[in-house]
Amino acid sequence: MHAPFAQNRRPSYRVLPHTAEDAYIDHSFPLADRHSLASSAVHYSQDFPPSAPHIPTSSWSSEASPAKRVGDITFDERHESSRSRGDAPTPTWLPYTLRWPCLTLILAFTAVLEILVVIAHAISARELGLVADDGSGSIAILSRFVPTLLAVAHGILLSILLNDVKRTQAFANLASPSGAPAKLSLTWTADAWWEALVASFPKRHTRKTSWALLCATIAFMFSFLIVSPFSSTLLVSQDVLFTEEAAFSQLDISSALPLQANPIATTYFRTVSNILQNVTTSAWITDSYAVLPFWPSTVDSVPLGPIISDSVQTWSAKTTVFDVDMNCEPMDLVESGPFGWFDPEFNDTIDAFQVGLLSSSGCAFNFTLPDGTTLSGSGGAAWSSSSVGSINVTVTDFVEGWNSPFSIGGCTQDEIIFLSKPLTQATSKNATIIAQACKTTYYMGVPSVTVTLSKSVSLVEVDELEYSSIRKPIPSTVADVSSFQGVFLNNTNWSIHLRKPAKSQRAYASGPAILLSALYDFSPDQMVADTSFIRNAERVKRRFFSEQLRDVFDAASDGNKIKLDGTVKDTRRRVVVVPSVAIVLEVFLLLQLLLLSVVLITTRLSRRPLGLFVDPAPPIRVAQLISNDAGTLQSLDSLHGASSKEELELSLSEKRYMLSRGQIHLMTSEGREDLPEMLTSQKQGSYQHTLLDSAHTDKQSYAFSLWMFIILVFLLSATLTAIAYLYWYSDAFGLYQTAFVYAFDISVGGLDLGNVNPASLITTIVAVSIGLWWGSLDAVLRRIQPYLVLAKRPITGSSSEAIGISYVSSYLLWATWRAMKRSHWVLALVCTGAFLSEILTIAMSSLWEREAGTFQSVVEVSRQLELRHVPQLAAGMQQFTSHAGNYKQDILSELFDNMRTSWIYGAAVQTSLNGTEPPWSSGGWSFVPYDLSMVPSTTLQNTGNRTSASKGATNATVDTSAIRARLECSPLALEDSKTWLTEWDLTNTTQWNKTKSTKAMSRGFELGLSDKGDNTLLYLDAQPNDQGNYTTFFVNNKRFQCCQNGTDVQVGSGSVGYWSPNLRNGTFYPDFAGTWPANFTVKWIHGLPVEGYCGIVPTYGCFPRLMWEEKPQMAALNCMPVIETANVTVTVNAPDGRVIDFALHGEPQPDDSAWSDDFIQHQYNGSADGFAINITTSHGILFVTALLGAADQSEVVGTNLDYLYTYSESIDDQTFNIRQPGMNVDLITYSMLSLVNYDHEALLDTDTLKRTAQKTFTSLFQNFVSNNVSFSTGGYAFQPLGEKLPDDLDGPVNKRSEADVAPVNGTATMHISRPVELLKISKPAAWICLSILAYLVLVGMALTIASRRYPAVLLRRINSIADVAVLMAGSHRLLQLAREKVAKNFRLDPNTRVRLGWFNDRNGTTRWGIEVVGDGPEDGGARKDNNSLGGIGAPYSSVPQYEPEGTPLAPSVEHQSGASALSKPGQVLHRSGTAGQEGVEAHELHFLTPVSSWATRRSPSIDITVDQTPFSDYFTEDTYLRHSNSEQDSLIPRQPYQAS
Repeated sequence: MHAPFAQNRRPSYRVLPHTAEDAYIDHSFPLADRHSLASSAVHYSQDFPPSAPHIPTSSWSSEASPAKRVGDITFDERHESSRSRGDAPTPTWLPYTLRWPCLTLILAFTAVLEILVVIAHAISARELGLVADDGSGSIAILSRFVPTLLAVAHGILLSILLNDVKRTQAFANLASPSGAPAKLSLTWTADAWWEALVASFPKRHTRKTSWALLCATIAFMFSFLIVSPFSSTLLVSQDVLFTEEAAFSQLDISSALPLQANPIATTYFRTVSNILQNVTTSAWITDSYAVLPFWPSTVDSVPLGPIISDSVQTWSAKTTVFDVDMNCEPMDLVESGPFGWFDPEFNDTIDAFQVGLLSSSGCAFNFTLPDGTTLSGSGGAAWSSSSVGSINVTVTDFVEGWNSPFSIGGCTQDEIIFLSKPLTQATSKNATIIAQACKTTYYMGVPSVTVTLSKSVSLVEVDELEYSSIRKPIPSTVADVSSFQGVFLNNTNWSIHLRKPAKSQRAYASGPAILLSALYDFSPDQMVADTSFIRNAERVKRRFFSEQLRDVFDAASDGNKIKLDGTVKDTRRRVVVVPSVAIVLEVFLLLQLLLLSVVLITTRLSRRPLGLFVDPAPPIRVAQLISNDAGTLQSLDSLHGASSKEELELSLSEKRYMLSRGQIHLMTSEGREDLPEMLTSQKQGSYQHTLLDSAHTDKQSYAFSLWMFIILVFLLSATLTAIAYLYWYSDAFGLYQTAFVYAFDISVGGLDLGNVNPASLITTIVAVSIGLWWGSLDAVLRRIQPYLVLAKRPITGSSSEAIGISYVSSYLLWATWRAMKRSHWVLALVCTGAFLSEILTIAMSSLWEREAGTFQSVVEVSRQLELRHVPQLAAGMQQFTSHAGNYKQDILSELFDNMRTSWIYGAAVQTSLNGTEPPWSSGGWSFVPYDLSMVPSTTLQNTGNRTSASKGATNATVDTSAIRARLECSPLALEDSKTWLTEWDLTNTTQWNKTKSTKAMSRGFELGLSDKGDNTLLYLDAQPNDQGNYTTFFVNNKRFQCCQNGTDVQVGSGSVGYWSPNLRNGTFYPDFAGTWPANFTVKWIHGLPVEGYCGIVPTYGCFPRLMWEEKPQMAALNCMPVIETANVTVTVNAPDGRVIDFALHGEPQPDDSAWSDDFIQHQYNGSADGFAINITTSHGILFVTALLGAADQSEVVGTNLDYLYTYSESIDDQTFNIRQPGMNVDLITYSMLSLVNYDHEALLDTDTLKRTAQKTFTSLFQNFVSNNVSFSTGGYAFQPLGEKLPDDLDGPVNKRSEADVAPVNGTATMHISRPVELLKISKPAAWICLSILAYLVLVGMALTIASRRYPAVLLRRINSIADVAVLMAGSHRLLQLAREKVAKNFRLDPNTRVRLGWFNDRNGTTRWGIEVVGDGPEDGGARKDNNSLGGIGAPYSSVPQYEPEGTPLAPSVEHQSGASALSKPGQVLHRSGTAGQEGVEAHELHFLTPVSSWATRRSPSIDITVDQTPFSDYFTEDTYLRHSNSEQDSLIPRQPYQAS
């Protein structure tokens, strides 16, 4: 740096003249001594002062010579300089992306994206989604690929735009009126976006902001940092709730008002089923409310069942709601204790317990309880009404027939609930007696009601706040509340439907307390201990009232309907716009739109002139930019030795340039006298630094460094490996960890903006990073490709693309196509990779999708149970009669005692009320259960969003054993009714009598034959015979007396149906089977039954008998039970044991153990009690025997064989029966009827009867097997592992031998499946990513190896204008070519060669650059120039060489004239020659022999087919030089060398 120039803080500049009249300066450039530090001298002609600038003379201008030839090169004539200044064309070149049509299209595309996002956001918000997600491929493409595809396309356009703004920024700086410093023009670069961002801001030497560059950079940043990543999560598929106004229908019960209590058998059945089995009988009846049903008018049938609809919807409307409120007041025990009570009936004093209870409101309850009652001995509960002011009321029912004093007085309440523990041993201090005085109020209102529907659940919810504010007591015009109270508190009704089994020892209960006690297994201790006892009592009362309303609803379902308005909320799978993502995209797309608008405005040539006629990217175009300005050439000529960007910037730091009309001019400070010295960097005798002195030059890009290649390949390989591993892991195990599935909830001001899973964001960012990185490689390689070609071989006229073309403005597949056309295969591979990297971004953004899944694990569990092969062991008493007092009664009674777990009720509920199958049961099979408490229940993941991570429950899969029961049935031949029906003359008053309300008939039909079996037997043989096979119409040999449907005027149809055992030769229940399995008969009889007729039996009275007005129809099946087992793999829900799926292994096998022991008695002679026995019973026999006797609990003790007369059925036992108008069936047949939607005539078809009987029988056995199962004691069909009967069961002498049973493995492998949120990987997207990454890895490795030779081929960084200009500043032949060729259609002549390499310029200086290497044919020429050019390496041993196969590219280092020794460093050899042509003087030819450490350097073994011909051999010009004044050979004039 020259000090005088540096001290001028604010110099003014003027452009150097370049006309012939301006000046003439003759320069002489001697060879530089490498070790000389002195500056070279500059000599000026005497015509101009030293301060005058140097200019090209007229001989340099093409105007003086219309056509010139250099050697054999022909140039196009150029006339631009001859035009007047006024006629000169205006530079109008702009890159395509900066031209207004293209830039407007980019703006429009951005605006379209903004509009699309806004519209999609608005539509999604308004329509709750864009489109329905039907799972089709088009929907998947729409939601996953399209947003990212558009974002990537937009990003590509902005990337191209930014590249064009960056590459024109230096020219924009140069074209400013004041020019630009070299740092902002010739040496200005901004490879990366962050460099462009920093460069766009004002600097120390300029206060101007580059708005075009700044806005383009920020827009590009927004694209790859925001738009591309977030676009991948813009659209998601999810369930959306739609709300629509709809017309509804409602039941009209006005015709039934005022409502009257009239419960039927099914009313009690539904109530008991709900309270004891916890089954939902109707969705409209809850534990708190009864809701008047409503439904959309589009629904055809009235939905009254537990499942209203299979649709996933929510209905909302205002409807009538009923409820019952009990307000109870505790009563204090004020008197208690034993005392002697005188019974006037027996005229005796007996032990008794006196009780006195009093509430705070004055309600008094007093009674005396005699000793010996169930209540005093076992305790119990009572629920009865109270009469206000009643005194000394005797209630005999309360004390089971004892006429004890019983009084209630002073009560304002309606009823009293009494509860007591046993009082036999109680005293006044330890007696436990609890009572509540309760008042019941019945309410109604019309609140908002919401019905939530799904495939398995229908939930009706009342707006409780609204209802509590508007409800009112039910008026008498709506319902007779007293009738409901009376029916509910009636003791008889409850004792009939919950009859105490014979031989049962349960506690006392009366009235509704029977059902309430059954909830506690009739245990007073449990009832006393339960603090929610009163709430359960209220639940019982509400349920019974609601079930009576259900009967009203059933009756009104066939009537008119009321219209009302409501809303339907429907859940649909929709493609929705994530609001938070949409807002982000809308904001940043709008910002991009504004930024691009600024770019459009600021890049117009009027605001940002470039001063260019053509694209400056090709090398020859840069030569043309500098070829006509001597100052520019002079300032760059001496910089060929600068090895780095920093050296270039330092050397040009004080220089300023300007671009005007397609030419770069050096600007000079006015008044500076030392300018000529500054314009030359070579002074006489100075040492010229060259690239040979630099062991390390600037790399083309940091991206081309070895470590960066290693990191890139590692990143690509790691990404490839990660995706491959995640693909395998996702397919094998599932990606359930929190890191994969966590979603961020986004809300602003309470507004939920959805949640975003970062997985897609991360993968998209990785893909964008890979794309940016690969894009940087692609950009650098496209920039240097022409120079690689020039360095590879001489370029001739037929292959002049390298010097006249550029790939800088070619992108992706267009660049690939251009590279393939020119066989630039490495570039083609890299450009293809750049295109694929954009595809990679799209694929990786669509790689993930969250969905529900399972996590699998394995645990070892112990088997605790196995199928029972050892019969049940029970204690009993020895039998003395064949029937009464039957020894089987105790065992059978236990099967009916626990109503809460009743297997018969459970099966009826399962079949008729849509109940669920028992745990560990499915498809008719029951599976040996495992203890699932060992299944892990810890949380596996945190999904982060507010919704549940999984909607399912933990499942367990294990191998086990299964058991089921089925029927093999055949229909009975019943065509001839004479074999089973008797016609009676009902006018015979001596035989028949009837009630007043009974319809009078002259004749009637009765089931059975009058002459055989006394009208109770159905004979199974062709000829009826008492000694043959027969069964009963009822469950046993009793006559029907129920049930008529209708009035005495109009008799409706009705049916009876019972299952009964097949009997033979006088056998009766329960001793009916000689061998097992024993057959039984399923019957269904339908006709017009009539009640009220009774058969007169002299002496014994009149017994009611059911008549049929006409001949009834009957269908019957003779069925044999079959029990079989199988091995199975079963999957169950861990929390409740519900079976999800199962698979049998092999064919089912008969279970012989089910029929082995038929109530076998085992008497041990050593017993203290001679009547005590042990009884063993197989589970199959126990099941069938109990099943066939359940409908008549009184006969469990044994059939009454009183031959004096035949009894009629007892209508006081309806525990397992349904007796109501038009129906008299057992619960088994009632379940069958429910399977045909209560169509009585349907069961007359034997196939239908068989199908329904099969399903019902299987359900019964399922519930029987699952009843009271314990892992310690087993159950009816399961036993503890290895259970055996006692060896001395029959006494010490008679040892019992066990059958050989294969041992069962004590452990099992259980597969646990836990519900999780899974991050699923898209297989198509994964394979696309893997393929692209594999390609990029391979190309990256190849490029890593191939690029190792680039430093040897390209010794200088080629990026800025100066980098390229320095290569040609001393290339006089190329510059002459540039001055005379037309820029736009530049091509070399066929015999002209241009190459990048080492050569000696006209001054004898060795330099590395681009030069014309010959003017004649390659095989020789007429003369040689003194320019000695090397190949890729110079013809000196010190020049870095690439020597494939060990062969040096350069020729011998000996002197061309035969000199055998190289000069020492700094030594100059001289050789004289004579002129071989006219006008050419002889000059000395100087060979510089530099010494460098690169002499022995070799490149890697992979090459790009470098031409091995030495660069100097391409010269055809003679070794003598032209006259030194022939300045057409060199733009830079020089003086003859003056030896110092």
